[in-house]
Amino acid sequence: MHTTRKSALAAEEKQYFTGKPCKTSKHIANRRTKTGECMACRADFLIEWRAKNPSKVKQHNDTQYENHANSLIARSKKFYVENIEVLRGKSRDYQKKNLHIYAKNGAKRRSAKLQRTPAWLTDNDHWMIGQAYELAALRSKMTGFVWHVDHVVPLQGKTVSGLHTPYNLQVIPAAVNISKSNKFLGA
Repeated sequence: MHTTRKSALAAEEKQYFTGKPCKTSKHIANRRTKTGECMACRADFLIEWRAKNPSKVKQHNDTQYENHANSLIARSKKFYVENIEVLRGKSRDYQKKNLHIYAKNGAKRRSAKLQRTPAWLTDNDHWMIGQAYELAALRSKMTGFVWHVDHVVPLQGKTVSGLHTPYNLQVIPAAVNISKSNKFLGA
């Protein structure tokens, strides 16, 4: 399977796989060569559209479409696992070529954290924040997978904005934190 749209177009393939999450729903799935569209997003769209427009849908079994979507996702994950080192190398190369983007995003994150750190925090509060980061490092070392310090109420959420205080921090597995993104899951 091709890893770029350009090479897939040249080979007249119908799909290609980049290994990068799509912008819409963060799926790591095959892309449609003709349009660059994420196949998992397309399958989700079709399932929703068919549910909303039953009169326009030909008589097909809906589970057939769901199974197809699941098989696309499964194949994409399998390809990702089999080619993880190649894809990581491409990601590192992209990062090296686009350092300005990563620098800008890092500066934005640091600025947000500084702006959301209240002046009224005591030395003990700052110590507790440091302890959260030490705990995350210790858990990562002990368990063999990465742990993050997460803001329960995100610093840059769309609906709410939290503070960088010890009372708004939790140590959770990185995969959970990444899937949560900037969402406030509520209490």
